[in-house]
Amino acid sequence: MDTPALWVDLEVLESNISKMVALCEEHQVFWRPHVKACKSPDLAHRLLRSGACGVTCAKVSEAEVMLAGGINDILIANEVVGVQKISKLVEVARGARLGVACDDESNIREISQVASKAGVTIDVLVDIDVGVHRSGVAPSQAVPLAQLVSDLPGISLRGLMGYEGHVMRMGAVDKEMASAKAAEVLAEACGRFREAGYQPKIISGGGSGNYWHAVSLGIINELQAGGGSLMDITYRDKMHLPGHQFALFVNAQVISIAIAGRATLDSGWKTTGCQNGLPRIVSHEDIQVLELHAEHGVVVLGNGVKLRPAERVTMVPDYSDSTVLLHRKMYAVRGGTIEDCWPITAAGALQ
Repeated sequence: MDTPALWVDLEVLESNISKMVALCEEHQVFWRPHVKACKSPDLAHRLLRSGACGVTCAKVSEAEVMLAGGINDILIANEVVGVQKISKLVEVARGARLGVACDDESNIREISQVASKAGVTIDVLVDIDVGVHRSGVAPSQAVPLAQLVSDLPGISLRGLMGYEGHVMRMGAVDKEMASAKAAEVLAEACGRFREAGYQPKIISGGGSGNYWHAVSLGIINELQAGGGSLMDITYRDKMHLPGHQFALFVNAQVISIAIAGRATLDSGWKTTGCQNGLPRIVSHEDIQVLELHAEHGVVVLGNGVKLRPAERVTMVPDYSDSTVLLHRKMYAVRGGTIEDCWPITAAGALQ
């Protein structure tokens, strides 16, 4: 691999996936992993072959790429607003079973109008605010939106969504309590649904930072968590994801050793991102990343440590979500041998 190179350890990836699938099966919860981290239909297909029922996307542009890559069961766990984006939503719905989160009457009417005119049906999940305070309605507002969806053409009521993103970086005790509280809010919305005669087919939620709580609380029947399959420093050290190992790596090479006690790599924040923290070197002992520049990474060498120009260094990125989108391909490696190379086609700024 030329450097900088993004790669995934297939054996570790498969182990991480198996843990998530096994826990979902134990609690009779379907797994619909989020692909906002991996950005690759090839990896998404591997998730499906491993037991996923479909994929979750953050935006329409991701859904378009997943459909083009042969994925035909997609949830966009986000509001999609405006005629321009809704028109793209309709095009995805021509080739896939498509669900979308909604929390606004005017948005629901607009989706209905565009979809019915196009002759497609789009599934709607009423978005419930379970504590993130980013989107979603209170449980008391869920039934009026459900009634509206049921009354309009071109859309179909599929269920509820409540993503508890605010709990992901909490400590263990607080996370458990906050996850349970979020589940109670979603359970209240489900109760109101059922009292009004609506049976939610999908009750969606959970992230990699709390998925072991989310699936065990008896509320959701579909889990969105996906990033834990790749694993990174943020998931381990900041979200405290148990039992998973690092599967995603970046290879760089040394381009300068001219500064005493330091070395410079050909991998900066354009390679690993800079949103949350620094990558961690795992191929060499007593070497730490000091800082990232646009194209360069500066590392500090411990006493007696020497590197030579063109020597390869392997790092774990701090956060997969802010790393993968910077690359155009991801190497799939098994036992040190490149088994495949997956295009990363869902990266980009479009919503």
